[in-house]
Amino acid sequence: MIAAIRIRGDVDASDKVSATLQNVNLHRRNQCVVYEDTESIKGMFNKAKDYITYGEVSEETLELLEERKGSEIESGDVINLSPPSRGYKDTKKNVNQGGSLGKRENLDNLIEKMV
Repeated sequence: MIAAIRIRGDVDASDKVSATLQNVNLHRRNQCVVYEDTESIKGMFNKAKDYITYGEVSEETLELLEERKGSEIESGDVINLSPPSRGYKDTKKNVNQGGSLGKRENLDNLIEKMV
């Protein structure tokens, strides 16, 4: 499974990016959405990479998200999370540049801070 968390609002976002965020059900900051890992979903996440962070999640993290939601998680489900303890790193830089945006190898640590 692959998850994405919306970090930034859509002020100054292009129409295509705003539409992509709406299509993947990320309407507000700190929302998390979980999907099956497919090329089309990865492409949509990559298009919105300047507003979200995404990556694979482990079974333990999915269990945490299920506890938070109160029911079993299916592909496309949205979970509202709290802001991470101690905040995000820079919200205008990619993960590789010391920020919080873009693709991560593993999203487990960030989700654990937000549940």
